[in-house]
Amino acid sequence: MTISLPKKTRRIHLTKLLAFPVVALALVTHHTFDESSYIDAGMETAGFILLVTAALGRLWAASYISGRKNAVLVTDGPYSIVRNPLYFFSFLGFVGAGLAFESWTLAALFGLLFFITHWPVIVREENYLRGVYGDDFTLYAERVPRFVPRPWVLSPAPALVSISPRLFGRAVMESALVLCVFLAAETVERIHLVNPATVLLHLP
Repeated sequence: MTISLPKKTRRIHLTKLLAFPVVALALVTHHTFDESSYIDAGMETAGFILLVTAALGRLWAASYISGRKNAVLVTDGPYSIVRNPLYFFSFLGFVGAGLAFESWTLAALFGLLFFITHWPVIVREENYLRGVYGDDFTLYAERVPRFVPRPWVLSPAPALVSISPRLFGRAVMESALVLCVFLAAETVERIHLVNPATVLLHLP
């Protein structure tokens, strides 16, 4: 049996297709609670924190895997506390995006969107790694959780890691786009406040 790595472009296209109605909903809805309430401030702050954590976390993971992904089984750094740190931090970004729009409903929809589009890929990628690295990956999987990090078992940082400038540069750009989500959410909210006619639906 031949084991192949799932195509990234297919997952990206599926994410874009399923994200379109959720993003469209975010653009025409507004929250149901008062603009000056603690809930409003709390959700906005939580969204910002999650998006920043997602951006920095993805950079952290990329610094360990860029240039090493196809050469060795990476088990140090963020990969010592969770097997899929890039996907974990991406999940935080998805939920953070919903909270940035100050809506529990959108946060849940973005979180669901992540699992629909990314979880099958996580499973297939791990099957690929198990096929390539055999017992080494099996032992690694027994020691390190798939998706929920255990930060207290973080391994010491290596003295030197080789990084591909091209791949790491792409990670930097993707992380910058994650942070832009907060600016987009703030812009949409200001438009809704200035022109209430742009709000077609109110969501909790």
